Amino acid sequence: MSGLRAIGHPRVLVLVPDQQGGIRSLFEQLARQEGLASETELIYFHSHDMSRLAWPRLPLRLMSFAVICLRKGFDLCHINLSSRGSTVRKILFAWLCRLTGRKYVIHLHGSGYDEYYRALPGWMKGFVRRLFQKATKVIVLGTNWRDFVIDELATPQARVVIVPNAVAGPKDTESFERGKTPSLLFLGQLGARKGVPELVSALGSARLKSLAWTAVLAGDGDVEKFRNDVQEAGLADRVSLPGWVGPLDVERYLRQSDILVLPAYAENLPLSMLEGMGYGLCPVVTPVGAVPDVIRDGENGLLVPVGDSDALAVALARVIEDEELRQKLGTAARRDFEASYDIRHYREKLEATYLDALAEA
Repeated sequence: MSGLRAIGHPRVLVLVPDQQGGIRSLFEQLARQEGLASETELIYFHSHDMSRLAWPRLPLRLMSFAVICLRKGFDLCHINLSSRGSTVRKILFAWLCRLTGRKYVIHLHGSGYDEYYRALPGWMKGFVRRLFQKATKVIVLGTNWRDFVIDELATPQARVVIVPNAVAGPKDTESFERGKTPSLLFLGQLGARKGVPELVSALGSARLKSLAWTAVLAGDGDVEKFRNDVQEAGLADRVSLPGWVGPLDVERYLRQSDILVLPAYAENLPLSMLEGMGYGLCPVVTPVGAVPDVIRDGENGLLVPVGDSDALAVALARVIEDEELRQKLGTAARRDFEASYDIRHYREKLEATYLDALAEA
């Protein structure tokens, strides 16, 4: 990834993982938005990867980061944060920022971060609170995370800013040629946290088996396990599990689908849901993380209880059977995407937060 050049403007160093994932995807999409007016220059630093050598390499990454700090190679550091190993690493990066007089902002992305924090031992909670309290700004993705950061981490309210995620989407959806049979799409890691067992159970229910539909469950994770589950449920002729797919295949699936389903147990603000909205799909999702800030039940999607495969089956059957409702919800979701979650408007929101942080004494 390379920064968007804006010579003479403040430099923001963004810590991103050297691996595929939601955060890297978000900033890659941002970097591809050519021609946007820029108030800052974004440069990138790989904070970690997923190899077996990731932790042994961390001291070298920290040393490289320290050199950049001492040379004043940036004006502000953007620290993307999730739970577990990410928090441990970012505490160290933030400490180097403070040691060398560099300002930083925290961008909280991780799903279930509140539960992660509450399970920590007391001494570790102290390090986490200090990480947030010493940040010049804390960016969160929704009101529930704002309340958590203020109430439980004792972060000053004036420093907390809500900036929802954003994704790239098509200019319009009028040219899409969707089939007569409704198509469901799941995008994400195949596993329990994303609610895939409940999804397979719902798809295999008597009510849904009696209806005409197809589904694609795309993502890495326990692919073979769920292929076997789909086979045992008698759904092999209707449900495809292609494994991890690249951007072109994701776009193809989005263009061909009607319903975006994500029955997750924990999320922050899922990019796959926003992508579905951008392509005019009808969202059927669980009210976790910042999702309730985006999806209004019965207006621009359907909300189903976490872990309830029966309720999921009822909701899916409802939008499969009722084409008018399905299209109404998908159209409203697309309209909300254009207003609030299009990547083309994201940079200006992010830069406003950067400039506010840099203006603070």
